[in-house]
Amino acid sequence: MESTVLVTGASGFIGSHLVNRCLREGVHVKALVRSGNPRIAELRRSGVEIVEGDVRDDAAVDAAVQGCSLVFHTAALTSDWGPMQDFIDINVGGTRRVCDAALRHGVGRLVHVSSFECFAHSRLDRIDEETPFAPRGASYADTKIDSTREAWAAAERGLGVCVLHPVWVYGPEDRTLFPLLADGIRRRQMFYWARNARMSLVHVDNLVELCMLAATHPSAAGQAFLACDEEEMTFEGLCSLIALAIGAKPSSLYLPYGAVYVLAGVMEALYRLARSPQRPIITRQAVELLASRAYVDASKARNLLGWRSAMRLDEGIRLTLQWLLTVDPERWKVK
Repeated sequence: MESTVLVTGASGFIGSHLVNRCLREGVHVKALVRSGNPRIAELRRSGVEIVEGDVRDDAAVDAAVQGCSLVFHTAALTSDWGPMQDFIDINVGGTRRVCDAALRHGVGRLVHVSSFECFAHSRLDRIDEETPFAPRGASYADTKIDSTREAWAAAERGLGVCVLHPVWVYGPEDRTLFPLLADGIRRRQMFYWARNARMSLVHVDNLVELCMLAATHPSAAGQAFLACDEEEMTFEGLCSLIALAIGAKPSSLYLPYGAVYVLAGVMEALYRLARSPQRPIITRQAVELLASRAYVDASKARNLLGWRSAMRLDEGIRLTLQWLLTVDPERWKVK
């Protein structure tokens, strides 16, 4: 492992787990964290060197990258709601700044955490790293595609790049997947629009292990890897486990996909008219994402890098639900 490592998005879900792993490996960690972030003090106490600012700030990015031989770029706006310009500025512009600074300061390798949302997984039966990107007018998906293209453009200019495309990342401390589903279930707002939709999951510990291999393995440079655990789960199955854990009745309501997609579009329009900063109960991006049917073939990472999912699905879900029950239900919905 390199002597000094930068983690962008260090206060976020994936970034914070990466920071902890690097610290356990005895690596000096720098973190680019927005000023005023409540986790700054905790990161400093653990020995992390903090650069205050974000990926939209040229000077902050340059200061963060300087002196580092490895960069984990996890910072991103990960939502299905918000002004498009914010997604462009953070996901695309931010990646460009980080890559430019990495080239300027001679970084040996940059691991860019992208997303399987780059691919049309809800329309295909199978995806792998050769599947073409699929822009589709979705803020998160389209800007993750463009951010990944920024990383590959930097690779053409001489930067050592490895790109990861994780599926749904879950685990304790995640504030996106399990809490939002639990909130919908307890409020009796949960319903389905695709039968037996495949819920492609990767536990955060397994993803961090892949990140470390992407950073250090000689065969990883210049490669892209999908990150998905081998065990399968359906959307209904996951919701049933969450309902059981929180003592709620699982939903059995199915509505037609087309009707739900139209409803989501109407809700988005109403929320925009009201200029609401809050996310609608459902969005078109969420409808597509949670109707995915594609088998995610992550065999490339296993065959080329020797990656294995040490955290099994049943244990990962058990630990995540155990954590969820320690969180005030009023704080489950934070997006």
